[in-house]
Amino acid sequence: FAVLAFVVGVALAAPQYDYEPPSAPSSLYETPAESVQEPVQLYEAPSENVLVAEPQNLVPDVVSPPQTMEGMPYEFQWGVEDGESSNAFSHVESSDGQTTQGEYRVLLPDGRTQVVKFFDDGNGFNAEVTYEK
Repeated sequence: FAVLAFVVGVALAAPQYDYEPPSAPSSLYETPAESVQEPVQLYEAPSENVLVAEPQNLVPDVVSPPQTMEGMPYEFQWGVEDGESSNAFSHVESSDGQTTQGEYRVLLPDGRTQVVKFFDDGNGFNAEVTYEK
């Protein structure tokens, strides 16, 4: 009997959710009244003690032409072969500081490999393009 009374007591004490929406809108929140405020002068007119900066040429005068620097020797190479995407390309390049030479390879969609051999002897880059099957 005690258990039954406890269960009935808990059931009666449980909150009842019999919510129904209101039949008319609430007047708790009113539509804001439209009002226009006149501008307020927050800043005073500048005083007569105004400082004016004179324009300056901030670019230094060139006294001598820029000096060219000698090239530095270097050498590098890298390559990528990705079987999943069928990408394959590489690049090899070296320089003694005066001349530059190298080669890069790209696997094309048609299965050929484009090979570009290049060199620069100070007169601009020159390239020889060939294709391998």
